[in-house]
Amino acid sequence: MKVLSVDEMRMLDKKTIKGLGIPGTTLMENAGIGVVEMIRDTVSLDLLQSVCVVCGKGNNGGDGFVVARHLWNEGIHVDVVLLGEKKDVKGDARINLDVAEKLGIPIHLYNKLKKRGLRKLLNNADAVVDAIFGTGFKGRPEGIYRDVIQEMNIHGKLIFSIDVPSGVNADTGEVEGEAVFADATCTMAFIKKGLLLYPARYFVGELYVTDIGIPPQIVEEEDLRMELLEDDFVKPLLPVRFPYSHKGVYGRVGVIAGSPGFTGAACLTSEATLRAGAGLVYIFTPDGLLPIYETKLTEVIKVPIGGDAVYEPAMIEKIRKRIAGLDVLVIGPGIGTAEPTRMFVKKLLKEWDGFCVIDADGLNNIEPEDLKNSKGRWIITPHPGEFSRLTGKSIAEIEKDRIGSAREFSEKHEVIVVLKGVPTIIATHEGFIYINSTGNSGLSSGGSGDVLTGLIGGFLAQSKSPSLSAITGVYIHGKAADIAMDEGENEYSLIAGDLLYFIGGAISSLEEEE
Repeated sequence: MKVLSVDEMRMLDKKTIKGLGIPGTTLMENAGIGVVEMIRDTVSLDLLQSVCVVCGKGNNGGDGFVVARHLWNEGIHVDVVLLGEKKDVKGDARINLDVAEKLGIPIHLYNKLKKRGLRKLLNNADAVVDAIFGTGFKGRPEGIYRDVIQEMNIHGKLIFSIDVPSGVNADTGEVEGEAVFADATCTMAFIKKGLLLYPARYFVGELYVTDIGIPPQIVEEEDLRMELLEDDFVKPLLPVRFPYSHKGVYGRVGVIAGSPGFTGAACLTSEATLRAGAGLVYIFTPDGLLPIYETKLTEVIKVPIGGDAVYEPAMIEKIRKRIAGLDVLVIGPGIGTAEPTRMFVKKLLKEWDGFCVIDADGLNNIEPEDLKNSKGRWIITPHPGEFSRLTGKSIAEIEKDRIGSAREFSEKHEVIVVLKGVPTIIATHEGFIYINSTGNSGLSSGGSGDVLTGLIGGFLAQSKSPSLSAITGVYIHGKAADIAMDEGENEYSLIAGDLLYFIGGAISSLEEEE
């Protein structure tokens, strides 16, 4: 599903209304009908005797007047509270306000009601519709707007927001002051990116998208580069499996991972790579760690490269010929940041110009200039702390603009960025953004990222497409955690090793989708 910025949505509205001549009242009518359908889907309209619709002076309020009319036509008593004077309502919104008045729907001016009057209406209502601010809102609600939002929140009624919960920045997801805590939000035509980000997601509730009548050809004319990952988008991206094939067809992956105390990272990464479908997985390991992998990794080919237990620059000579035949290198999980290891990683990346996935200590051992061989073939998978070190930005700056931070670094250094977090953001060097929709807090445990790295590496060995591999890896990783919840695990008990056993189910769930 396409995800839009506020400016992109504004442009689609403009082209539809001014370019094609479709009346704005038509879009407003469709929006209001969509909101009513959301309410109907959430709670039976038969159970609603009274609804309070709180409207601002703009087009969001106009949508609210349409909602009020349709609920009134269903036989539900409706009270509209207008936060302003009637003379301040213009254009399409004014048309719908006038219609509501002619139908006899009570229109209460907040300036006359004050807090006490509003409280009475809220107390008598079974549900509240938030039609105060639209997607153009920025900053913090002040004055009566702040007071009204506070009253709406404390009354404990079902709240349905139109397009965006009032007080939420639909572009950034920021909430600088009071904001409506909605039980459900119906956004128009496309999801606005801020609704998928925190803290906005705390306020959105169940998110619905309604078609308001923007023609597909108008959408296709725009260069829209953000996508919310869902089953129907990811399914076609899974690597193809052939009945007549062998292990060499599905790629060879070399894993550089593990150190004393962190061999588990290497094991999780290697096994996840296999479970993503890679044909052959090799772990290049210092001799001192070989006994552990011989015991733990039955299906992985072990390649001892000398030394004791940490990676050193001299080992490059021993692996140079072996890695030449690989399709993908996976570098970083659990390797540590000792100086010899840092030099090893830098030297290896200087020589390697094939497909590569770099995670964890692989990232902690390099600087941005070490990524110059990428040319769009490498994937980095930082969490915000690792990304902070690479970018020079604070974690707070990154979290404030996850999408922009990932996109900027990706384009500048020609790498695919998988910025882990909620939600995980995938940015490609061509400027495309993919926002993940799968996963849960059970992924917040040690080793989860190692499984993700392996999944991406395994898919990359087959598809030879860094962007598609990042998408499928991230989505399947989260999907495995979601399926685990249906199979008896919970968000407390889930550990990284469990994920390995749900990867197959996650892939199967996509293959079974019609």
